[in-house]
Amino acid sequence: MAPHVQHNANHFAKSSEHPADYTKENCLHPTQDVEYAPDNHNSHAQEPLRVHVERVVRQYFSMLGDEMPTDLYELILRQVEEPLLSVVLEKTRGNQTKCAQILGLNRGTLRKKLKTYDLM
Repeated sequence: MAPHVQHNANHFAKSSEHPADYTKENCLHPTQDVEYAPDNHNSHAQEPLRVHVERVVRQYFSMLGDEMPTDLYELILRQVEEPLLSVVLEKTRGNQTKCAQILGLNRGTLRKKLKTYDLM
């Protein structure tokens, strides 16, 4: 993958998201869309996460022009999975059993993923 392609892909993991943007009233039911509110000044503040992902993927392809990336699926998953694991692990104060339950993963699978991202 070209260096600029990899660099541009890093935008998937960047966010100015603040925990204060979320309140207990805004907690999601498992069947609800995940809403993402990077800041109160953003006109897209309460759109579902999937809308942001679609927008960024479209921008990514636009920036690439005629160049075609490879392993895009894996690239996007890694950019989302690492901060997800990190935040949930932090929230559970390192309790892997609770973290696995929250994520809906087997504890062994969680441990494998934590090793992959050097989060253990």
